[in-house]
Amino acid sequence: MKICVHGDTLLAWVSAAKLAETGNNVVMRVDKANYTFEPAREPGLLPLLEQQQQAGRLQITALTEDLPRHINIHLIALDVVLEEIERLTAAILSNSDAKTDILFLVLSTLPVGSLDYLQDIANQKATHLDLRQRVHVVGLPVFGREGTALTDFAKPSMLLVSGDDSGMAVRQTLELMRPFVRQATHVMVVPHTTAELIKLGINAMLATRISFINEMAALAEKLGVDIELVREGLAADPRIGGDYLQPGCGFGGPSFSDDLLSYAKTMKEELDTSGLIDAVLAINESQREILFRKIWRFFHGRLQGLNIAIWGAAFKAGTASLENSVVHPLLEALWAQDCKTTVYDPMAGVSLHEMYGQQPLLTIAESAASAVKHADALVIVTAWDEFWNPDFELLKQNLKQAVVFDGRNIYEPDFMLEQGFRYFAIGRGEAI
Repeated sequence: MKICVHGDTLLAWVSAAKLAETGNNVVMRVDKANYTFEPAREPGLLPLLEQQQQAGRLQITALTEDLPRHINIHLIALDVVLEEIERLTAAILSNSDAKTDILFLVLSTLPVGSLDYLQDIANQKATHLDLRQRVHVVGLPVFGREGTALTDFAKPSMLLVSGDDSGMAVRQTLELMRPFVRQATHVMVVPHTTAELIKLGINAMLATRISFINEMAALAEKLGVDIELVREGLAADPRIGGDYLQPGCGFGGPSFSDDLLSYAKTMKEELDTSGLIDAVLAINESQREILFRKIWRFFHGRLQGLNIAIWGAAFKAGTASLENSVVHPLLEALWAQDCKTTVYDPMAGVSLHEMYGQQPLLTIAESAASAVKHADALVIVTAWDEFWNPDFELLKQNLKQAVVFDGRNIYEPDFMLEQGFRYFAIGRGEAI
C-alpha cells in the first residue's frame, strides 16, 4: 500500500519505519528544520529508518514540498490541537487526485468526541469539493512507550481500531496492520468515542495505581513499615498484580499527564466532577517534590553552596526524553537555594545541555562515578541499569558524606546501612 505519514512525533517515526519494513511504500512529511522528536533518541529506530530509506520503501520529505496527490491513505500522528488536524485534512482533500476512497488513520491522542467531529468535517469538505470518493476517518490509538516503541508497535498487547466495523475503511486498516494483528494479544473494533475513552481510561487507571502506591508509601514511612513488603503483598493478589505498583518520586513523560488532564476535562464537562483523577494528579505533583523535601530536611534547610549529585534525568530509563521529568522541579528547587548540581544521565545529557546549558549551577557529568566526586549527597531520579550495582566503596569515598536519596527504591535499606550509607528512599530506609 502507498501511505503518507504526517508528523514527526515518536509515533510517526515508528509507524513510518514499521509500515515500510512490512513492504508498504511510505512518504513521511516532517518539519526538517525542527523535529518534534529526534529519532536517534529511540533505541533501534534510526537504523531502521535508514534501512527502509536505502530499500526505497521510505521517503522523507519536507513540509514545504507539495502534498502527495495520488496517495489515498494518510496516517496522522501529530502532537497538535484538533484544529490543526482539521486544517491538515482539509488541505489533503483539496489537493487530492486519489482514485479510490480516502482514508485518514488518526493515531494522535485527542479529546473524546474528536474523531466523530473530524469525520463530520471531512464529509462536509468532500461535499463542498464535489469529490466522488468517500472519506473515512479511522482511529488507531497506539499504546507505545518511549524506549520500547518499536516492539510495542510490532507486538501490541492490544490493537484498537475505531470506526464503522462493517465498513471498508476498518477492513482496509486491519489489512494494513495485518502483520501486527497476528502478534497482538487482543484486537478490538469499536466506535470512535469508545476508543477515545478506552485510551484515556487506560492511562488514568495506570496513573491511579502509581499515585495509590505512592500515598501508601507515605503512610508506610510514617508507621515505620517497609513499603516493598506491602507492595509484594498487594502484587501477590491476582486481582491486583504488580504492574505500575512501584513507589517512586512521581510519574512524567510526554503524553501521560496530558491524557490525564484530557480525561479530567471530559469528566468535568460531562459530569461536573473529576474528583478521583484530580486527587491522582495532586498526589503526583506532591510526589514530584518529595526528593527536595527530604534533602531540605536532612540539611536543615542550609543548602547554599552544597553540591548535589544526581543520577538520572530522563523521565524513565530507556529514553533520552526530559519531557515532564521529575528532574525539572528538583533542579529548580535546588538552584533556588543557590545549590550546585552535578547530573549524569547515559542518554539525556545532550537534552539536558540544550535546556539548561546556560545555568551556572549545573554541571553535566560524563559518568556516574565522576558525578559524585566531592558531592555532598547523591540523588537517584531515574532507574538506569548501570545505577543498580555501582562500586559502593568507591561511591562512599567520592561523596563528602555517605548519604543517598533514592527516588526509585533501587537499593535495599539493610544493605546500604551495612555499607555505611545514610539511605532515604520512598517508603523505605530512614524516615525524614
